[in-house]
This record gives sequence, structure tokens and C-alpha cells, in this order.
Amino acid sequence: MLSTHVHSARPVDLPGVAAVLQEAFSDKMRRIFTNQPEKIRTLLEAAYSGPVHRGYDGVLVAERGGRIIGTLLIEPMFYTSQENRAFEHLAVRELGLLRMLWGSFLLWLVTHRPQPGEGYISDLGVAPDCQGEGVGRLLLEHAEEWARGRERDRLTLWVAGSNERALHLYENFGFQRTRTRNSMLTRLTFGIRRWYFMEKPLR
Repeated sequence: MLSTHVHSARPVDLPGVAAVLQEAFSDKMRRIFTNQPEKIRTLLEAAYSGPVHRGYDGVLVAERGGRIIGTLLIEPMFYTSQENRAFEHLAVRELGLLRMLWGSFLLWLVTHRPQPGEGYISDLGVAPDCQGEGVGRLLLEHAEEWARGRERDRLTLWVAGSNERALHLYENFGFQRTRTRNSMLTRLTFGIRRWYFMEKPLR
């Protein structure tokens, strides 16, 4: 088997990042954006483009044989006003105003605002044909190294209570459940009512 390397995403990696996220979270992406994979990938690529082009290195990718097979985002990741406006215009063009507003509401439901010292992990996705091969753990190992190097004192994440596979991965990696949230809104929109907030101290 070809070896897997993890590194910070470069602009050339963004189509691969978008493809992995679209495939790994296909149901969630259809609910937020549209049922057209090409439009989803266009929007995901645009969402990461500004920070990556400016040199933000907290978007990690797992690469094997020249193919992006996994990705992970460490937040906070900031956007300029110009980047926000450009993405809004793109989203309206691709989805229409009403669908864009609906998608923004759904994203708000699952958004977390990291506190000082927090390295918040979101968008950990692995290509479906590469799942179960240790790619997710490898990304987490590099995320921890990244966070320690930037003096973050903890890694955090939210995970769906029904995602047994992810819970097993995170708990084996040293995360502990510290908070539970039950939401009827996410039950109605995503089919997920219970969420766990998990933390791994780094100090």
C-alpha cells in the first residue's frame, strides 16, 4: 500500500479537499447546499480558498499517491470582509438567495465559536474507500502536533451522538465527553438530536 502523508493544504489541494468533504458528508451537504455534487464542491472549495491562499496552515490533508484522501480543519479560521462578500455572491449565484439563506441557517446550527486556547476540530472527513485504514487517526495526530506547536491548551470537537464510529475514534485518541446537547432543531433538519462536546487537554 502507498504511504500516506499529512501536510497543510495548498491551493492546489482544494479540489481534493472539496471532493473528500462532499463524499464523506454527502447527506449533510445535500441538506445544507443542494443535491448537485458539482455545486457542493464549488462552494466547499471557495469556502477554504481565501484562508489557504493567505497561508493559513490549519487545514490539514492526508495525501496518498498524489490523491487527497482525508482532511481536517482546525478552527478558528478567519475570513476577510472581501472573502465573505465573495463567498456570499458565489452562494447566491449557485443556489439562489432563499437556498443560500437556508444553508446559512443550517450551518449556524452546527457552528462552534472556539474560546482562547482552544483548537476546535471540524470537518474531519476521509474518502469512503479509505475509511478504516487509520487516516482519521493520522490526521488527529498531526492536529495535536499543530495545536501544541501553537500553544493551544486543548483540542475540542462536537460529534453526533449517533456516530458510533467517530466516538470510538475520538475516545481512543484521548478525547472525553464533557457536555451533551439535545436539539430539536438539528433533529428536524439533520435527523440528529443528541450531540457530545469532547475535549482533549494538551497541558
